Amino acid sequence: MIDPNLITIGLCTYHRQEVTDTLDSLTKIVIPEGKQIQIVIADNSVDANSKALIESYADQSPLAIHYLHAPASNISIARNACLEWALNYSQYLIFLDDDEFVVKNWLCAHLDTAQREQADVVIGPVLGMYPEQAPEWVKALDLQSVKEPIISPNGKIETANSGNTLINLDFIRQHPLRFDLEYGRSGGEDSIFFRQLTMQGGTIAFSEQAEASEHVPLARTEYNWLYQRRFRCGQTHGKMLLLDNPSTFNRLKQIFLAGAKAGFSYVYTLRFINQETSQKYFWKLRVALHLGVVSGLSGKQHLTQYGSNH
Repeated sequence: MIDPNLITIGLCTYHRQEVTDTLDSLTKIVIPEGKQIQIVIADNSVDANSKALIESYADQSPLAIHYLHAPASNISIARNACLEWALNYSQYLIFLDDDEFVVKNWLCAHLDTAQREQADVVIGPVLGMYPEQAPEWVKALDLQSVKEPIISPNGKIETANSGNTLINLDFIRQHPLRFDLEYGRSGGEDSIFFRQLTMQGGTIAFSEQAEASEHVPLARTEYNWLYQRRFRCGQTHGKMLLLDNPSTFNRLKQIFLAGAKAGFSYVYTLRFINQETSQKYFWKLRVALHLGVVSGLSGKQHLTQYGSNH
C-alpha cells in the first residue's frame, strides 16, 4: 500500500564500509511533521558482502532499514531494486550515494522544493572533500563536486545524476522508466534515465539547501582515473545527443563538432605544457571529455569503471 507520507531513501552499496557513516548522518536529519522515512539498501556485490554489516547496524538503529541483495557488479540492477521497492510504498524516493552524508535540513529542503515547484525530480549539490595528499590541481578544479545543475539552452535542467536526487514516483508509475543495464558497469545510467524522464515531460528542479558531501578516495584524485572518468562522461553525453536526434546527419555533425572541440582543447594545453597548473589539467581533461563524446557517438563500448572496490 502506498503511503503519501512515507519517503524512501535508497542507497546502492558495493564493498563499502562507509555506508554506516551515511546512515549515521541520516539519523540526525529533521523529518517534517507527519512524514516518515524508510531506508532501503541494495547490495550490488556477488557475495552479499554488506549484509552482516547492515543488518547489525539496523538492529541497533532507530531507522527503518531494509536490506536487499541485488547482484551483481552492475549499478543499474541495484538502482532498479531500490526503485521497485519504493514504488510499492512511497510517493518519493531519494537516492543517496553510500559514501555521502547530509546536512540536518536535507530532507526538508528536497520536499519543500518538490512541492513548491511541482517538480518530478529534485537534485541537490554534492560537495567533494579531498584528502590532504590530493594534488593541488585536483582541489583547485574540484571535479568531484556537483555544486549546480547544467542548464540547457532552453533554460531547463534536462538531466541529472543520482548522487543526491529526489524522484516523485507518481511520474514513474505513469511512465515506467528503469535504469538501463547497458550502462550499469560504466556509469552514466542515471544521466540516461533522467534525460529520458525529461523527454517524456518530466521536470527537474534544483535545491541548493539539500546539500550532501562525500569524502573523495585518494585513488579518485589520480590523473588516470579522472581522465577515464571524463572520457566516460563524454561517451554518455554522446549517447544522449543521439536520444534527442538519432539521424545519421546529426550523428556526423556532432562527431565533427566534438572532434573540433577536442582539437581546440589539445592546442590549448600546449600553452601550459611546461607548467604544473590547474589550467593545464583542465584542458587535458576537456580533451578526454570531447574524445569520449566522439566515442559515444560512434557506438563504441563504454569504459567500465563500476565494479571495483574503489
